Amino acid sequence: MICFAAAIVAADAQSDTLLPLANATAIPRDGSYLAGGIGFALDHAGDQVRLRFAGNDEVFYLSTEAAPLGARVLKYDTGAEALRVAGWGGVTLYTPDRPSGIPAEYADVVHSVDPPPVGPKDVKPFAAGLARELAARTDFAVGFAADWDGLSHYDTIRLLACDAMRNATYALEKSANSAKRNLISDQLHVVHVVAGKGAAAGVRRGVLTITVDPKGGPAARPSSLAIERALASAY
Repeated sequence: MICFAAAIVAADAQSDTLLPLANATAIPRDGSYLAGGIGFALDHAGDQVRLRFAGNDEVFYLSTEAAPLGARVLKYDTGAEALRVAGWGGVTLYTPDRPSGIPAEYADVVHSVDPPPVGPKDVKPFAAGLARELAARTDFAVGFAADWDGLSHYDTIRLLACDAMRNATYALEKSANSAKRNLISDQLHVVHVVAGKGAAAGVRRGVLTITVDPKGGPAARPSSLAIERALASAY
């Protein structure tokens, strides 16, 4: 584990190399899509594709690998398949409800999938708002903890930490509908965001600790899917 302040110099240097691609032939094509009533948007950042579903502020950073016949498979940080892009450019979306895939149609251009930024003075109110929303939707009494002073001073780590808190909220909302709901409600009361080496999530003694890696760029925080998996494993 490392402190937020000690990590920021290397983090800012790393962020300079992670600029969005301006390649019109990037695969899949940047833009908004519709797949069986599910809307989502895609764009590129470095060597990763970013995915954001309509009505949701989480941004998924997808890794890519080659598939037969010139296709590309795009995966979440959990290793689960999110999209498949055919050699000719057709996109298929995969969901837990439709494991065989849903053909997606290109709808329009998109300039960015980033959610609204959280300013230096807004970090604690942002976290408090997430806690209130979580309580209202799930009846979970969970608070957020972090190095608030560090987050107010360093943009790179603030971005990662706010993403991590948002992703944890989505993961807990999904877990509220699982068989582990009562255990989580009774035992988990704090989400602690820390800086460290590698993105990770784990639970110990009633605390969900989420590690963000300021040296790893904007993708270096666990997704809601990875956090949900950590909760399922712990309970």
